[in-house]
Amino acid sequence: MALDLDGALVIIELKLDVSRSLADLQAIRYAAFCSTMTMDNIIEMLADFEDVTKEEASRKICDFLNVIDLPELNNRPRIILAAGSIDDQEMTSTVLWLRSFGIDVSCVELTPYRMPSSTQVILVPRIIIPIPEAREYIISMQKKEVSQIMQTRETSEYSKLLQKISQEFNNLGTRFVANSETSGRYIYLKTSTPRVHYAWMIRKRESVLEVGVFFETNDLEENLKLLDFIKSNESSIRKDIDLEFKIERFGKKSAEAAFQLPLTSDTLKSDNAKKAADIMKILTDRTWPLLEKIVKEQ
Repeated sequence: MALDLDGALVIIELKLDVSRSLADLQAIRYAAFCSTMTMDNIIEMLADFEDVTKEEASRKICDFLNVIDLPELNNRPRIILAAGSIDDQEMTSTVLWLRSFGIDVSCVELTPYRMPSSTQVILVPRIIIPIPEAREYIISMQKKEVSQIMQTRETSEYSKLLQKISQEFNNLGTRFVANSETSGRYIYLKTSTPRVHYAWMIRKRESVLEVGVFFETNDLEENLKLLDFIKSNESSIRKDIDLEFKIERFGKKSAEAAFQLPLTSDTLKSDNAKKAADIMKILTDRTWPLLEKIVKEQ
């Protein structure tokens, strides 16, 4: 069991030889069993396996995925069938058939090589399905099909809230414009530099709606300098706003400072969109004029 860089659960079935092993059926059973797992389950498993706290396990996964907020697992884990030899026509036919339904199943042959004058063994993988030449095309077609399915679904409550927030903010007539398009979890406000941006971000795991400023350059030192500016001006930024204000690093190099609005069913039903828009206006008014000067000077 593993997580890939997209935060998807991956079930890997290892065999010496898949011939008449029913490895495909075993992997499907494992995937079905794991399909009900949540990210909390994964954190607990990693914490137990490495004998660390859940907080440390959570941070390790965040660093690996380079995200602020851990994503929720979907109910369709990826499957990889790996073996020293994959020469089973029935199994490969099954895999190709499953892929036609959008199930991500791959077959990989592993060939061992012993290093000269050494006990070290190197495994060299070769992707059998999908064949490398067609991989990008197949993945693109599958993503397109999934995207079309998603577009036909009703807009989620979170998306509706974010869209309403963007409308309320744009009605305030600030120098920034909120894009009404949303991934369902966040809406960005672009600034004059890609090194700094503002955003409303829904964190489902923490049940909060963040109204924040994000520093995500490739230069950790630069991000920390911007974060220090926020810390040194925290009292003036927070003035008259009775909300938790989080100032911290995330991932390997990024940093953020954000007000946190509790996210409950009442938040979605009440007029919190106006409140989230007003807080963003206050945040940009109190931080951007000085942040813009700092960025220009660097």
